[in-house]
Amino acid sequence: MSLPSEITPASPKEASDRRRFRRIGTRIEGRIVFAGVDVDCIVHEMSATGALIECQPLPALGAEIALDVPDVGFARGVALRHEGDLVSVELATLPRRHDRLSDKLILAAFRFPPEKPD
Repeated sequence: MSLPSEITPASPKEASDRRRFRRIGTRIEGRIVFAGVDVDCIVHEMSATGALIECQPLPALGAEIALDVPDVGFARGVALRHEGDLVSVELATLPRRHDRLSDKLILAAFRFPPEKPD
């Protein structure tokens, strides 16, 4: 039996396995609005409940955002963390919209696939 002091934190792989919805790689141009800033962005990954977005400037952590992704939809959320020049956001979507949003996202990902690394 392990003592609490012996418990190790979850690895990044285990943390990603806890996501409610699988993120889908994309390269969709959209718009993000936060704190009076309205800028173009590129959505690199997205699910029904989260997204990884490239934009300049980055929203402050904890900032409320609004994201508009063509052919996928509009969602509100909160900036959770910065990953270099990307921001990870948690989207506040209604459970009844999750399946439809996921379906739209899959179709959009076929039209705007992620760039392949060189």
